[in-house]
Amino acid sequence: MKIAAALGSCAMLLVSGCGSDTRQVIGTTPSTTATSVPTAPASTTPTVAGTTPAPTTAAPAPTTPVTAAATTTTAKRPVATTSTTARAATTTAPTATTGTAIKEYAPAPPPTVPGKTHPVPADNSHPNGVYYATVAVSGDPPPAAGSVVFEIVQLFRGADCAAHFGTANPDACVNDYGVETDPTQTIEVPLKDQSITVVDAATQRGYTVSGPELYKLIQGAAPSAQAPQDYAYAGFGYLVTVSGGKVTRLEQWWTP
Repeated sequence: MKIAAALGSCAMLLVSGCGSDTRQVIGTTPSTTATSVPTAPASTTPTVAGTTPAPTTAAPAPTTPVTAAATTTTAKRPVATTSTTARAATTTAPTATTGTAIKEYAPAPPPTVPGKTHPVPADNSHPNGVYYATVAVSGDPPPAAGSVVFEIVQLFRGADCAAHFGTANPDACVNDYGVETDPTQTIEVPLKDQSITVVDAATQRGYTVSGPELYKLIQGAAPSAQAPQDYAYAGFGYLVTVSGGKVTRLEQWWTP
């Protein structure tokens, strides 16, 4: 309303300067127009047309493309840097997982079973060697999540079984193997870094699995999608390899 009143009063007074005041008020919003107005009134209209401000005004025109080109060049550098970083990340990613990935249920040969496994120490120590163990029904206290308690006994096969138990007990070496339960030892094993194989009860074929997969099977869960058709986990014993005080290998052995 105030602008309309101002325009009305300018029309009645017929003052030539009022027109210029009105342009300045309307054109104040764009800062670019306010800058160019003071430059134009420096001379009359003929002077502006006759003088060479046109080239002067055109002179910045080359500058503008140069600035744009510089901006474009600057914009390209971050893009190149980003792609280089992406390549580095892609290269590093496989390195982190190389050697740790286990191919679930890849065919594996049966374990080599010795005539007798390592004697079970009465002091609950674990010298390096190959032991025979089965999964304990429960632990006291229960093992940590991802860990399994194994019960270790000594296994004898063939002639070693007959020599150890003698002929007094014909049932001691049924199916050509027997176990000595005195002493018996338990060991808690975190299932994560071991080389593990399981055996299919129906086909007697062995397969590699990861620690988390074996833990899941022992807990009664269904095998993963990579498992052979109709595979079901069975509670056969394991040949347990101890090296450097740690269980490094678990190989399930099919028994009648």
